[in-house]
Amino acid sequence: MLACSDDGPSSPETTTTNERLEGDGTRALLVGEPIELAELSGRIAFDDYEDVYTMRPDGTDVHRITAQPGAEFDGAFSPDGRSVVYRDSRRGINEDDEIYVTGADGTGARNLSNDPANDWGPAWSADGEWVAFSSDRDGGALAGYLVRPDGTDLVKLPIEGWFEYPSFSPDGTKIAYMSHAGADYDVFVADVRTGKATQLTDAPGSDGWPAWSPDGRTIAFASERDDCTRAPRDQACWSSGDPGEHHDIWVMDADGSKQRRVTPEAGQFVAWSPDGGSLLVSGRALYVIRPDGTGRLELRAEGMPLALGGLPDWTAG
Repeated sequence: MLACSDDGPSSPETTTTNERLEGDGTRALLVGEPIELAELSGRIAFDDYEDVYTMRPDGTDVHRITAQPGAEFDGAFSPDGRSVVYRDSRRGINEDDEIYVTGADGTGARNLSNDPANDWGPAWSADGEWVAFSSDRDGGALAGYLVRPDGTDLVKLPIEGWFEYPSFSPDGTKIAYMSHAGADYDVFVADVRTGKATQLTDAPGSDGWPAWSPDGRTIAFASERDDCTRAPRDQACWSSGDPGEHHDIWVMDADGSKQRRVTPEAGQFVAWSPDGGSLLVSGRALYVIRPDGTGRLELRAEGMPLALGGLPDWTAG
């Protein structure tokens, strides 16, 4: 395994403490042949926690689609790529957050949630008929809701317990989300119609921000289990500088089996490429990587000198 820095490939930076290997999760890790930029197509959404942008994977054709004062972020493309939903936090984070939808060119923004409670984490159904989101409008724990893209037919999902950052299965019958009953989050999957839920993860630390693969067979997610404050003493661990805050990306079969790490490099938010061949990861930078952990390639945007990030999405449109 090689680590890539601004100076090119080098050996991974690790230390050994009491026979325990501790890795630096902030370093870029390159395994195998890098993904070729020319292989990537479609459009990518990302944000700087102030505005939502879209671009081609090669960093060209950059558009800022939100421009109001305050925070607008967490953009997600509609399946046809013509619209983007996002979280509007212009009054301050968790201060009457709303779900907005806009054209992919940034025109025609409108409020879908329209409630004084906090609403966030929007996700489209695969057929484009619904937007799922979480809300505390009923008081207490966050609950899941569905609404049409025109703001009509608001309905509460029949899922008990905490509901946050959903992702629909491609066939629309199930929804993955993060939930918790105690201090740690885990990934759950529920039947959209009945609300029957199954817990898929149960590792030390939190697991969350699930993303369902286009073929429905795999779920990618972020996990804290590799953090040096969480991992078992007889296993290698990684740190990103803040105890309990190292997240990296894992994948599992859709039933929760075969959980395996994609990369120990820092990454908290993840999306799939439209063809399912790559993962788009947001950590200390925005990068693509194959689900088997090979090919890491950082993405940059023309006219934006800093590393990209936020909560990303990817569309074929």
